[in-house]
Parts: sequence; structure tokens; C-alpha cells
Amino acid sequence: MQAAIPDPVAVEAVHAEKARLRARLRARRAEAAAANGAAIAQVAAERFLAAIPLKPDLVKPDLAIAGYWPMADELDPRPLLARLRTEHGARILLPVTPAQKGGALDFREWTESATLLPGRYGIPAPGPQAAALRPDIMLVPLVGFDVKGERLGMGAGYYDATLAALRSDGGQAPLAVGYAFAVQQAPAIPARPEDQRLDWVVTERGAIWCAGNVG
Repeated sequence: MQAAIPDPVAVEAVHAEKARLRARLRARRAEAAAANGAAIAQVAAERFLAAIPLKPDLVKPDLAIAGYWPMADELDPRPLLARLRTEHGARILLPVTPAQKGGALDFREWTESATLLPGRYGIPAPGPQAAALRPDIMLVPLVGFDVKGERLGMGAGYYDATLAALRSDGGQAPLAVGYAFAVQQAPAIPARPEDQRLDWVVTERGAIWCAGNVG
């Protein structure tokens, strides 16, 4: 059966609504980061760690957790990553952005002694000598989210492409956890079929199991 051709008017309407939401939610995120970003990062780390026992099959030796290097006013995951490494023995990964816009990310191990190199967009990333690993859990940065796990990013499509690849290649799909300030929540995020939902979202207010809100 031939795939349905997307309605260009509907596609443009979704893009326009995303752009409006992105501007509003980025402003909220910037305000939260400026007001109390460091303290909120510590609280969010506690919320995340409290949620881990909810998925006991993921708590294992050499758990590989992909974080991200915070850019601009994104919620800083580094306090959480440090605790996951020291308290849980997790192997911490950082994404390496591909040259192709919208391509899938690679993940390389970030050890405490490793020197990070500027990657695409100047984002620090492990060098080519670092081990490439498949994440068991992915911390996903975002601009906005809703309780169903729809995510609003910056629009380049890297995380959608990555999750689509890891969820369809026959391997164990990673647990995708959005990591954000609570003020980044929206009543609903408009989505296209290619957009990938998050499994969980963690903020300083708690952990949201998104799959439980999809009816």
C-alpha cells in the first residue's frame, strides 16, 4: 500500500504552532534557569534517582546512560550524571552530532579523565578514541513537553532520528527520559507522525510516566 502523502497545509500548520510554542517555552526556560537553575538541577537529580526503581530491569552493572552537555539555558544534567557514575556505577555517554542535519546521534563514553572536544555547533563531545556505546537510558534535552511524552526540540530532528533508529533496529530500545524545568510543560505539543514520544519526563516537581497518559 502506498504511503499517504502529507497534507502540506497541515504540515505547515504544525510547524507554525511549534514555532509559536518554541518561542514561548524558551522564554519560560530562560527565566527558570536565570532564577534558580543550579538549585533546580540538584532537585531534578533527586527526582530522577527516585524514579529509577520504577524500571528495575534497567538497573544493572555497567548501565550506559546518555546525557547531554547543557547549552544556553537547558536544565543542567551534570549533577545527575555525576551521581549516576559514583553512586550507581553507570557508564556516562555524551552525544556526538553528525554532519548531516537531522541524522541520528552517536554516543561515546565520557570518563572523568576524558578531554571533551568541540563538536558541531561547538557542543563539547568525547573524541573519536572514546568508546561508542548503545545507551540503556537517554536523557533528552527539550524546549517543551506534554504529559503524553510529545517533545518540542529546536527543530533539527536529531533526537527524533536517533530514537526512531534505536527503536527499530532490533536491539533493546533505550528508555527515553526528557529532562526539563517544570515550566516547560505545555497542555499539548503538536506532533507529526515522525515525532518520537518520550517514555518519561523528569522535572524538579517529579517524574511523569508518559506511556500511562496515552490512551
